Amino acid sequence: MSFTRRPGSGRLRQTSHREDRHIVRNARIQQTASPAAIQAQIAPSLGTPVSSRTIRRHLAEEHLGSRRPLRVLPLTPTHRRLRLEWCRARGNWTAMEWNQVVFNDESRFNLSSGDNRVRVWRPGGERLNPVFA
Repeated sequence: MSFTRRPGSGRLRQTSHREDRHIVRNARIQQTASPAAIQAQIAPSLGTPVSSRTIRRHLAEEHLGSRRPLRVLPLTPTHRRLRLEWCRARGNWTAMEWNQVVFNDESRFNLSSGDNRVRVWRPGGERLNPVFA
C-alpha cells in the first residue's frame, strides 16, 4: 500500500506570488532587516496580516537564510608573511610559554539573550560576495 499527496491539499497560502516577491525584494534590498522589520514595512501594502514566521518561511523557500556577514578581509601577502614569521619565532616554545598567550578568536557562548550580532539575508555559498559583506 502506498500513499501519495493529493494536489491542492493543505492550507491555502496567505500571500499571493506577487506578495511573496515583494517580501523577498524587501529582504534583498535591506539585507540586515529582521523578519519583524520586514513585516512592518510590507504590512501597509498587504491586505492581510502576515506573521514574521511566514516571512521567514517565504525567504527560506527562495533559499535566503539569516547568516552572519563576512567581517574580515582576505589576508594580503604581507599579512601572510608576518604570520609566518610570528609562527617561526615561537615554533619551539614549551607548553608553559604557550599558557601565557591569550587568543581572542575563541568562540562566544551566550545563554541568556540575543547576541546582538548583525545578520544578513543571503543565499548559502555566497559569503564572499561583496554585496552581502
